[in-house]
Amino acid sequence: MKQERLLLLVADDACTAPELCAGLRVSAEGASIEALVIAPAHGTLSSQWYVDEVAARAEALHRLRTCVGCLDSYGVRVRGELCDPDPVKAIADALREFPADEIVLVTAPQRPSRWLRTDDLVRVCVSFRQPITHVSTVGLRAEPQASSRMRGSSHA
Repeated sequence: MKQERLLLLVADDACTAPELCAGLRVSAEGASIEALVIAPAHGTLSSQWYVDEVAARAEALHRLRTCVGCLDSYGVRVRGELCDPDPVKAIADALREFPADEIVLVTAPQRPSRWLRTDDLVRVCVSFRQPITHVSTVGLRAEPQASSRMRGSSHA
């Protein structure tokens, strides 16, 4: 059993779900967890033709702080960074500095995710060798999707 699991969590939604944080602890099977949370600073679908950079950064910072706070409260050693709006580039950038064992994507079903709309989840899955878990938040609860475990096949 590995002494420490390294998780890269990509926050496309502000995760306040204790179930997700607790679930990460359970799935670690007793290993300690170190996590890097990255939050893309992007506009909403309604502002896809223009991006208010100040608002986009503020919203990303909110997602980042929320996720970091949730994970920290469950004893996960965690830090966070704002990142590129393109998820493949953001993940590749993060992996250069943080050699994650697994990538967790957190998206929101109650609003259209830019990533789901543009097939970025598929691009992520085929771009990285790490196991990828997609979690869709529902209100304050996190529920794994039917296809929550995906495997990338090309590079990292």
